[in-house]
Amino acid sequence: MSHWTLLGCGAVGGVLTGLLMRAGQQVSLLHTRAGGPGTALVFEDRQGQRLTFAPERLQVQDASRIRRLLVTTKAYQVAAALTPLIGRLPAEVPILLLHNGMGTESWVREHFPAHPLLLGITSNGALRPGPTHFRHTGPGETWLGAANPAGEACRGLASELAAALPHAGWSDDIRARQWTKLVINAVINPLTALEDVPNGALLAEPQRVRALCAELLPLLERQGLTQPLDYWVQNVLTVARLTAGNASSMREDLRHHRQTEIDYMNGFLLREAARLGVALPRHQALYQAIKAKESA
Repeated sequence: MSHWTLLGCGAVGGVLTGLLMRAGQQVSLLHTRAGGPGTALVFEDRQGQRLTFAPERLQVQDASRIRRLLVTTKAYQVAAALTPLIGRLPAEVPILLLHNGMGTESWVREHFPAHPLLLGITSNGALRPGPTHFRHTGPGETWLGAANPAGEACRGLASELAAALPHAGWSDDIRARQWTKLVINAVINPLTALEDVPNGALLAEPQRVRALCAELLPLLERQGLTQPLDYWVQNVLTVARLTAGNASSMREDLRHHRQTEIDYMNGFLLREAARLGVALPRHQALYQAIKAKESA
C-alpha cells in the first residue's frame, strides 16, 4: 500500500490528503516544529460530499518511518520546515516539492544531496474554509519529474498519485512545465492581489496581460522556451477564465495579512533576469507593489 508523508497541510496539502486517503492510500502528516494538532480533518469533494479523516501525526523523531515525503508548504517555508530533517531523513526517501513558484530546489539539493529529488506542479483547485476543513474546488493536472539522477528511479510515484487524483503524470521536462506555470502565476497572482479582484477580472485587461508576457519573452528564450507571445497570453487568459470566480493565493494571503510567495514568483523571475542581464521593469513594479502591501 502506498504510504505518503505530507509536510505542510494548507489548502493544497489538505485536499491531497483527502484525495489520497479516499483512494485507500496511507497518509501521515509530519510536524517539524513542536507539537501538532491531533484533531480530525474534513475533506469536501467537488460534489459536496464530506469525508472525515484522521491521518497519523509524525514528529521529527519519527523520520525513520517516512517512505516518501511530499512537501506542500508555502515556498518560503520549505527551508525552515525541512531543516530539522537534515541528517535524520533516510537517504533513500524521495522528496517531492509541490508548491507555487520556483527557487527552493537549490537549497534542497545542497542539504539533501543523496535523496531522490522530484519537482511537481498541480492545478487542482483547493480551498481551506476553516482550520480543519479542506474543499476540492476544481479538478486539475498534476505533473512530477526528476530534479536529479536518483529521482529518475521514482517514476512510479506518478502512477500512485494518478490512482487518487483527477490526473497525475510523469514529465521528462518538468522545468518547462514549472516555467509555464510560473508565468501564469506571476501575472495572475500579483494583479489580482493588488486590485483585490477574482481571477476572472483579468479577462477585461488583455492588453495588460500581453504587456507583462511580452516583457518576459527574452528571459523565456534564454530558458529554451521559444513559444510566441500569443501562446503565453492565451495560457494566462485561459487559466483566468477557468478559475474566473477563484481568489488567487496571493490575494488570499494579503487579505489575511500573511506573507505572500512573491519572492518565489516575480522575485524569482527578477533574480534570473538580473543574472542573465535582462530588464523586467513591469514585473519589478509588481514585485515592489506587493512587497509594499506586505509591509503595510
